[in-house]
Amino acid sequence: MGDTATLLLSSPSSSVLVFILIILIVPQVLLCEGDNDVYYTECHRSFKCGTVPNITYPLWGGGRPQFCGLLAFRVDCYEDEFPIFEYQEQKYRVLKIDQHLRTMTITRIDLMEGTCLHEFRNTSIMDSTLFHMTPVLKSLNIFYGCSDTMKNISNEFMCFYDVVRKSAFFIDDIFLDRGLCSFITNCVTSKVPVLWSALDDVGRRNISLQEALNQGFDVQYSDHPECPTCASSDGFCGSNTSSSSSSFTCYCRDKPHPRTCNDSGAKNSSA
Repeated sequence: MGDTATLLLSSPSSSVLVFILIILIVPQVLLCEGDNDVYYTECHRSFKCGTVPNITYPLWGGGRPQFCGLLAFRVDCYEDEFPIFEYQEQKYRVLKIDQHLRTMTITRIDLMEGTCLHEFRNTSIMDSTLFHMTPVLKSLNIFYGCSDTMKNISNEFMCFYDVVRKSAFFIDDIFLDRGLCSFITNCVTSKVPVLWSALDDVGRRNISLQEALNQGFDVQYSDHPECPTCASSDGFCGSNTSSSSSSFTCYCRDKPHPRTCNDSGAKNSSA
């Protein structure tokens, strides 16, 4: 059987037939690929940064243009090692993304470098309308430089500021609701979400506060309500960055559309 096939392919007539088929088929394939709208082609690509794969809408960056996402969701690949994004001048490291559930596991970069902060800020993303805290989180309050009356409190740790040893400790919101805050004086504080399970492990002394913070916390992010409709029509969600409102755009094989690839209207390709 193998000898027969070799003989057929080696014959002059078979060679001519194969050559003709190549001429007819290959240009058609290339033509189909080349016919795709440039914005569709760009937004078709996801990107990977470090151990985080498949970064797509509403996220952009790392080779994905801004029109492939939403303005506030820019992601940078830090030294090709891990993705970070910034919200209200506070930087977060992205540990994991679940595109199906629209969730990200993130952690504050300043707290990954140590529990002794030098800028005492609450976690900016907690007050955001773009991100929502998931039910598996607890709000942790970290107090720095409190008065001597708070010495020997549970969950205490030490920090050094200008070579001066300062006391710090952490509690969750439940204890604040019980009136403990009336005993806390001369403190600065920072509020940060932590996984409920991680905080329980800290309480059992299974892990340290630093290890709990490094596990990050889960947030659910919001995309445009039209995106599922666009995706189901074989389009890719994006935004029209030439518009002052950065309106939603569905990028399709033929051209950008306002909502879905199946509608009759189309937008100008001026993203």
